[in-house]
Amino acid sequence: MKYKLRERFYLGSKLPPKGPIRVIGGGIAGLLTGFFLQQRGYDFEIIERAERPGGLLGTQQLERGLAEQAANGFLWSPEVQALCDALKLPLLAPQPSAKKRFLVRGQKLHRFPLRFLESIVLLGRALWPHRQTLQTASDFGRVYFGDAFAQQVLSPGLAGIYGANADQLSFPGALSPVARMLNRSDFLPLAVWRHRRAQPKAPGGKRPVGTHGFAGGMADLIDALQERLHAHLRLGVDGLQYRDSTDYLILTTPAHVSQHFFSGPLAERLARIAYTPLLSTTVLLERTQLPRFREGFGCLIPRSEGLHSLGVLFNSCIFPQRSRDPKLLSLTAILRQDESYPDLLARSDADIATLLKEDLSRLFGFSGDFAEQAIFRWPRAIPIYSPALYQSWPELDRLLRAQYPQRQLFGNYTGQISVRGMCEAATREIGTA
Repeated sequence: MKYKLRERFYLGSKLPPKGPIRVIGGGIAGLLTGFFLQQRGYDFEIIERAERPGGLLGTQQLERGLAEQAANGFLWSPEVQALCDALKLPLLAPQPSAKKRFLVRGQKLHRFPLRFLESIVLLGRALWPHRQTLQTASDFGRVYFGDAFAQQVLSPGLAGIYGANADQLSFPGALSPVARMLNRSDFLPLAVWRHRRAQPKAPGGKRPVGTHGFAGGMADLIDALQERLHAHLRLGVDGLQYRDSTDYLILTTPAHVSQHFFSGPLAERLARIAYTPLLSTTVLLERTQLPRFREGFGCLIPRSEGLHSLGVLFNSCIFPQRSRDPKLLSLTAILRQDESYPDLLARSDADIATLLKEDLSRLFGFSGDFAEQAIFRWPRAIPIYSPALYQSWPELDRLLRAQYPQRQLFGNYTGQISVRGMCEAATREIGTA
């Protein structure tokens, strides 16, 4: 095995056979943990400092549509389906037009942005075995597909998920499914073939594909979990009061909050976990204001394009319910505060609107004003899945087991960043334990 990959994403000792258990944090990680604890009949409670659960996930009701605070959906899996069935929560499938995904090059939308010679390089490198151990996601893109692919496809794609550049991201940490395949063979086509052969066949025919959601947005999931867990939820309570508790604690708060429950090397390691500041803005506008618009899922934008956005989601093309007026499009742009825009989160709503109008003008020929706009600022949005974070997981696990056997860590910095990934992790750790 070239790459060491985790199978457990709850760091620390396994759960005790019975409670009481206190879950600190009522974001999606805490709510999913609570759901499966309830399924197993544990005595537990969830402590959340805010007056509403959900953390980053949530939906704002606008006059003419919906605006998601963060994620607008999730990829389907059997575990997510089982969760939604238990909550009696119908899934919303994507529109067929959402299959089209675009990458921007030369400020134009392309299904495949590489030029002819770049495509030849990609094919040649993909069909050649590579034996070096890869450190970053950028290394993988360059080695297996060439520089153009790494810059024009991989880096914007990962920025849309992790909010960071490919050269900042650990290859086995951010692309663990690919690293798992390369553990089967250095020759990528053979690795893919062996991986597919090893996958169990889906019962009942084809599995649903694409990004799924809910009619009322991601708030439907949070509301359903809150209703199911209401007897166990304590809102408006600071979990730090349990810092010295001897009860079993599952800390699902961000790393910079969880660090205060520890001292010494464990607290120091958690304090070093970096997060990306992001801004999400959803706008509703007339379709006629975008003469060059193309139906699809959205577009990803390399930083080299000189635009402000990392990508734009075409919300109402994926889920028509995101706009209550068929004449209006709903779009969400993700912007990152970095060296290019160091004061982004401090800018006014009017400034943000101006930046987005510039991007939409260059991409789609936009003119005029927005019908509605909602802006969400996240100073610490997504943990950077850096090589340092990837290397910290075994040590965090070891320190927890040795020094704090009554505590676990689970969150979007422990190896799973998506709703689907967290649901799968919670199912394995608690639901099937």
